[in-house]
Amino acid sequence: MPLKRTVIKVIALDFDGTLVESNYIKDQAFETIFSEWPEYRRSMMQWNLARKSVGRREKFCYFVEEVLGQRGNKKLINQLTDKFSELTRQAIIDCPWVQGAQEFLEYFRGKLPFYLVSATPQKELDEIIAKRDLKNIFKRTYGAPIDKIEVLEKIMSEEKSSPNQMLYIGDSPEDQQAAESLEIDFIGRKSDRGLNGSGDTFFSEFEAISAFVKKQYVLH
Repeated sequence: MPLKRTVIKVIALDFDGTLVESNYIKDQAFETIFSEWPEYRRSMMQWNLARKSVGRREKFCYFVEEVLGQRGNKKLINQLTDKFSELTRQAIIDCPWVQGAQEFLEYFRGKLPFYLVSATPQKELDEIIAKRDLKNIFKRTYGAPIDKIEVLEKIMSEEKSSPNQMLYIGDSPEDQQAAESLEIDFIGRKSDRGLNGSGDTFFSEFEAISAFVKKQYVLH
């Protein structure tokens, strides 16, 4: 007798490193900026890479106020945040898809709602989504400032779905932990972010994710 497949009503997705190959763009931008203070570059890159779900402005606020000891220097925080956007925005608009991600979105669009959950600032995220011609793919996009657990809870409330009716796809331990804390099914896209464990729901590209979703789930 075949195993009963899970019914899902909604899919939420991370953006950078999950749908598009943009992690290296942001890492390079942080490296460029922190290199202006070479004595802190290595330690700040380690700190940054351990906090992928933290927004860029929060990171620069920590760097300026806690590391440089310049509390209240909003001018420098703004300058660093603006420079980061200048270094990354167009590159992310132009960067390649994760293999199979565009086809995944096209196949499942209309079958159930998609939500985008990203640490990219909301205004910039909206611009990137528009320039990549994705505005009609997502029912709603959530950008920084953001708490992914709170956003996932908000999506469940909006869709009147229980945790076992929702699927979250991301590429970082923070994405994984957010899903697990709410008992939401999680599929990991293997990038360079080091997902926890060696789960059988971790995949390098979306052809495999799409095949898994078709096999494992019934779309409500």
